[in-house]
Amino acid sequence: MAGPKTLRSLSRLLSYPDDQTVEAAELLYIILQGELPEAAQNMSDFGAFLEQHEPWQVEEAFTGTFDVNPACALEVGWHLFGEEYARGLFLVRMREELRKYGLEESAELPDHISHVLAVVGCMPDDEASRFVTACVLPAVKKMHAALQGKDSPYGNVVSCLALILNHVWGEGESLTDGSESEHPDGNAIPDGVDLLHAFPVADVNFGCGGGGCGSSQPGDLVQLSGNVGGSEKGSEKGSGTVVQSTLRAVPATVPDPFFEAQQRSDQP
Repeated sequence: MAGPKTLRSLSRLLSYPDDQTVEAAELLYIILQGELPEAAQNMSDFGAFLEQHEPWQVEEAFTGTFDVNPACALEVGWHLFGEEYARGLFLVRMREELRKYGLEESAELPDHISHVLAVVGCMPDDEASRFVTACVLPAVKKMHAALQGKDSPYGNVVSCLALILNHVWGEGESLTDGSESEHPDGNAIPDGVDLLHAFPVADVNFGCGGGGCGSSQPGDLVQLSGNVGGSEKGSEKGSGTVVQSTLRAVPATVPDPFFEAQQRSDQP
């Protein structure tokens, strides 16, 4: 598994730059240098960029990489479903997961990678494995491919994330970072467990709404905006300046977005 410190650092680096960005990059480099040298080199290169540029230049690089280029958007659900209805279901599900683990929701949408990584860090190992392999890895691979050949320092951060996810959940290796030895629920964190082979597919019974799939209870309402965070992604995605729609959690007759993501990730 990947420890909480690793996931928190990645989440921080893929959020809008602030005074914690440099510290997160340094911590991640220390964690990775002994176990995943290639990812550590990514952090070294990104750290060098941070040292050599002013904060406003780092902010400009972040915005230019993620906010104006849909192919590199930081919303996992966008990469999985685009503007399809299932994206709304995925947003509802992610908001439920944030509440379930008592995680604070920022100004970003619930499927933003910073929220997603926070949820992964709280999930039991088997659930995290299903979620990462079905949803997170396919989205990150698309982001990584879109940044290949691009002159963006944040390509190093996405490459580092892709390497860590593949190392832990693609190859079934552990990645220690000095974090606590048990989950918040008291269950021990196993060392070296092959999570991928133990839990190879997504859980098709994941809930869809406030009361789970098939529940008669109404789900939460989620506002979708094509112009996320004031960026230009909305117009480039063909959604006009700002497009909003309200989606309600759906009954069991509608496919679960987590399972839909697994099916898509299995396609060539």
